[in-house]
Amino acid sequence: QPKAAAVSAGVETMSDSKDFEVDMRKRGEPMFADSTQEFILQLNKAIMHKNIYDIQTLYEHDFERQTTKFYKTTPWPSVGAIEQLVGKDENFLILYQQLYYRHLYGRKPAVGLENQLLSYQNYLDLFNIILGLRTEAPEFEIPGVWLWDIIDEFVYQFSAFHAFRSKVQARESPESTKEDRDLLAQRPHAWSAQTVVVFLKYLAKKGKIPHAGEAGKPHILFETLSVYASIGMLRVNCIMGDYTGGIENLRDIDVLGKHEQVMVPAAHASLHYHLAFAYLMTRRYAECVKCAVDGLTYLSRNKALIPRTYQQNNINKMQEQMFGILALATSLVPQRLEESLASGVQDRFASQMQQMRKMDVDAYRQIFEAVCPKFIPMCMEPAGNNPPEDPLDLQLAVFLDEVRAIFRVPDIYSYLKMCTAINVDRLTSFLGEKDGSLARKLLYLKHKTQSGSLYTENKKKAEKRPEGVPQPRSKEASSSEMQFVVSEEMVHVTEKRQVKQHADFFIREIMRYEYIVADVDNFRRISYF
Repeated sequence: QPKAAAVSAGVETMSDSKDFEVDMRKRGEPMFADSTQEFILQLNKAIMHKNIYDIQTLYEHDFERQTTKFYKTTPWPSVGAIEQLVGKDENFLILYQQLYYRHLYGRKPAVGLENQLLSYQNYLDLFNIILGLRTEAPEFEIPGVWLWDIIDEFVYQFSAFHAFRSKVQARESPESTKEDRDLLAQRPHAWSAQTVVVFLKYLAKKGKIPHAGEAGKPHILFETLSVYASIGMLRVNCIMGDYTGGIENLRDIDVLGKHEQVMVPAAHASLHYHLAFAYLMTRRYAECVKCAVDGLTYLSRNKALIPRTYQQNNINKMQEQMFGILALATSLVPQRLEESLASGVQDRFASQMQQMRKMDVDAYRQIFEAVCPKFIPMCMEPAGNNPPEDPLDLQLAVFLDEVRAIFRVPDIYSYLKMCTAINVDRLTSFLGEKDGSLARKLLYLKHKTQSGSLYTENKKKAEKRPEGVPQPRSKEASSSEMQFVVSEEMVHVTEKRQVKQHADFFIREIMRYEYIVADVDNFRRISYF
């Protein structure tokens, strides 16, 4: 009993280490390094004592260090192997398995179906444990960066499973084996969208601040997890093509208000990227631009906070995708951007921007395919003998239909922008329209430049409403800087004038000249020696 207590408390003795090695050889398990054993014991001890600082240090730094040194090409020790070290600690073993399968997904381009199903079951067990914790004083705690990685990896594995499933059912890849098809037939509800969404909703609800008369405020663990689960639901809705549902899910959680400060950089990037893409697909171009600009501004100002882990590549990719979303939104409905963002878009998509000005559909297609998330097929089984249609083609067709419909807007916009008032007959002659058709075109322009302002409303402080009373619908606002009204035979135009911001320009020029001076000093020093 003293020996078992020492091991469960994370204290390893010499006799324990020898007994562990003998037991591993009997079980046929591969041995792993002493530093890995020490890491596992320290992580177990930190979780048992709710030492958040030690957990975060071990998770962010030591786990990556051990992986780089020992497990670049091999998986981490199985849960059966480490069970000999930590005992029957169910909570820790499930958390360790989450790390094990995450590393497995990151190491191999294609994970076997059996491991995908085992990871799915482990996530269900983990979420059931979290949902069963006390709301005000949970039995164990984990840092926010690990919480986000859990939600992020859960949604990623959900997407990867459905991509794998579609290939197996279509028999288009080497992974399409009879064993896999039989196993999929036995587990038809594995990684189902309904189960994924339900668990994310329960996790989001767990951290809601209670109404008057209910129990006390939930622990910060659940508040943070609630925000991350809401972002996870937004991502699930986006890859399934339900953009309106994803935006509506954010109404119940103030992810853009006070909870914005607790989010890790990867959560910030995911939120702004998926929300901006959802606004783009729902024709809310003004809100799309605002959301993408906020996301890019945050990432540019907080580069030092981005950890050098596997999430760094994901953040950089979403940053590039948000620049592409800005290129699409501003080409469909022209809007002014800050000089740094406008130059960033121009540097990345100069040729496509020039083609989009000429109404080239292929340019829109190229950027859309580069910035869109990885969609999953909505149909679980192919219809008859026909393979399921590619979800990317479906979403691209919807977007290009909107692009073709809006092609006429820039012509009208360019003429109206040149004047403050113009006669209807003269504008008709400029556009080459038939008599009576201009009114329809102007209404069309008005319609295409209107969008909801939900994002702006969520940025404000949430109003306290009685339970069961829904949040008011978003107001319609113009997404264009130009507004016009038709009065009798005249079209009156007003344009929003933005005050030029000179501070950013001078800061960039000062930094540029400082670099030039530093280079000249270095050149002089080298020439002198």
